[in-house]
Amino acid sequence: MAAADMFARGKRQVDVVDKLGVSAQTASRWHRTFLAEGKKGLAGAGRPAGCPSCPTNN
Repeated sequence: MAAADMFARGKRQVDVVDKLGVSAQTASRWHRTFLAEGKKGLAGAGRPAGCPSCPTNN
């Protein structure tokens, strides 16, 4: 996951928000998970299926 790699390189939550286009709340949740569980904790994390802010493939 890109966010896990960014956190591992010392990037800040705001960097994740800017680069990945997620909310500050999501970046914060991912960061807490990364600190507690490492990269494995974020495996498969991302926007949930059917997320209204997710782009569609039309």
